[in-house]
Amino acid sequence: MRFTGKTETGLRPQNEDSYMLLHTDSIDAVAVSDGMGGHNAGEVASRLSVETLERCLSESRVIPEATLITAFSEANRVVHALAAENDDMYGMGCTLVAAILEPDRFIAANIGDSRLYYFDGQSLHRITHDHSFVAELVRRGAITEEEAKTHPRRNLITRAVGTEARVSADVFCHEWKHGDLLLLCSDGLCGVLDDAETAAVLRGCTDLDAACAELIERALAAGSRDNITVVLAYNDGGNA
Repeated sequence: MRFTGKTETGLRPQNEDSYMLLHTDSIDAVAVSDGMGGHNAGEVASRLSVETLERCLSESRVIPEATLITAFSEANRVVHALAAENDDMYGMGCTLVAAILEPDRFIAANIGDSRLYYFDGQSLHRITHDHSFVAELVRRGAITEEEAKTHPRRNLITRAVGTEARVSADVFCHEWKHGDLLLLCSDGLCGVLDDAETAAVLRGCTDLDAACAELIERALAAGSRDNITVVLAYNDGGNA
């Protein structure tokens, strides 16, 4: 597997996004987290979540689905415990999306509205489902996907890492093949860049680092005012 990532502060005063690129003898995995909370608490939450995820995935020897569920639960426990111990971090939390990469499949999980997309060389497929107020409105048919991008409550997350003592992640298992790509991103990208433009960049991708940079540049040009984080994973047929 080959993967890379890039994060951009954008128009925000600080970057509260974090990402993980994990390669060991036994596992390949990637993740993106978008923090929320006062002062620097969002940055702390996202950093802790990916650090905890990396530790749990590196140490585990059980089946990938169980590994991912356990790692997400531990990330939630660690972030929630720190918030409970520090008044200035009360209420902090973060989104988290991650994938374990195998040659013939990937196992993904998410909490919040950071997303994972699968690109088969031609079409872009969103795998994860947002846990947000506007996503629920879209699912009910009350608003469209386009209207969700400018809705005044588009930043309201309904499920996050660390804000409650227990939280459940959605888990997905999907086949992929040599030459396919995965895109993980915070809403600084997917909240402004449409799927057609994203797919066009990935369709012409010959360099993962260059593609990450181009996606971020296009999001900024489209008016993104948030932190932007992009991780790309390419299935080269290899394994950890």
